[in-house]
Amino acid sequence: MDRDLSKSEVNKRQSKVLFKYVLIGLLLVAVLLLLRWIITPKLDADRIVVSMAEKGRIEDALSATGIVIPEFEQVITSPIQSRIEAIYFEAGAQVSKGSQIVLMNKESITLRLESQKEQLELLENRKLQLDLQLQKNRNELQARYDIYTLKIDLNESKLNLRERLHKIGAETKDMLDQARLNLKIAKRERELLGSQMENDERRLQADLKEVDLQVAIQRKAILELERQLERSEIRADRDGVITWVKDDIGATVLPGAVVARVADLRTYKVEARISDIHVTRLKIGGPIKVRANDHDLPGNISSIIPTVENGVVSFLIDLEDNADINLRSNLRVDVFVITSFKDDVIRAENGPYINGSGPQNIFIMKDNVAHRKRVVVGATNLDHVEFISGVSAGDRLIITDMEDYIHLDQIEID
Repeated sequence: MDRDLSKSEVNKRQSKVLFKYVLIGLLLVAVLLLLRWIITPKLDADRIVVSMAEKGRIEDALSATGIVIPEFEQVITSPIQSRIEAIYFEAGAQVSKGSQIVLMNKESITLRLESQKEQLELLENRKLQLDLQLQKNRNELQARYDIYTLKIDLNESKLNLRERLHKIGAETKDMLDQARLNLKIAKRERELLGSQMENDERRLQADLKEVDLQVAIQRKAILELERQLERSEIRADRDGVITWVKDDIGATVLPGAVVARVADLRTYKVEARISDIHVTRLKIGGPIKVRANDHDLPGNISSIIPTVENGVVSFLIDLEDNADINLRSNLRVDVFVITSFKDDVIRAENGPYINGSGPQNIFIMKDNVAHRKRVVVGATNLDHVEFISGVSAGDRLIITDMEDYIHLDQIEID
């Protein structure tokens, strides 16, 4: 006898049906995955690039980043605190050596220069007065000294006379003692005058020396102001292109503030940056390869910046051809620091199929089938990669990115 199904029984049957469908779906997915692994897939030959392994030299290199900068750039700063009075060229303009680019206001520095010159004139007058005073004192004291010398000579003569008279009894002892005292007093007076002459000479010479020093300082200050006045007419040191100018007439700038940059855009160098963990491998004169717009340019390390910023060391590179047409100011380039050479190694062209050094899987062509193979990669550089094992000279390697097929053992190439 038929009976109505309860609600719970209906739900139970629906759950069983749903479970069967889910199970069938999972089985279909598993079958598809299995077929993918079992059936050898095919790949259009136009989608891959093949390179043949060979024996040769490989350069072991460190990778760095760099930026192309002008070999010469004049950074022009304001020599004084002043206002920008005029700007004669805009950024991008070609200028010749000596061309005036910016004019700073000269009023303040001109007033200071006039004041310094007035002070110098006063000091020079003071120096002249001291010279005259020194000469006058010398003359007066020398005259007095000569008089005291004559007085001593006179007293010596008198003493000699009285000594002869005293011997014959014609002169008293008191008169002889007085003559001796007069000579002694005259010598003492001349000695005191000599000390006074030396003291006055030293005092006036010290005053002169102080004034001479003040004059020298004043002349140096005037010379510096004259230089600043001349440099307020800011000019280019050589032919070049204005890469930047503070285009703000009337703005006040402080001493040392940059107001313009002039670069020679005919020749370039590279400023590179690399992790500080590699700094010991950087050598002045060490060989470099710079890749600019897929073009390789050889060069050498010319200098290494001694400071580290945020774990990065900067260094400069001189290029053998610093006027190459591929170079542009501020162009970002790849830099390879060549640290060593290896000869007679198994090498192949570098490409996206390589994932750094160490063990990894690549595809090697045999006839029309690409076979996955485990290899060990050694040194790599801009152009080549070294294979320590797994590759022989003459092997044809797929150097295209094969990441989507790396789970397959082999691929048929049409």
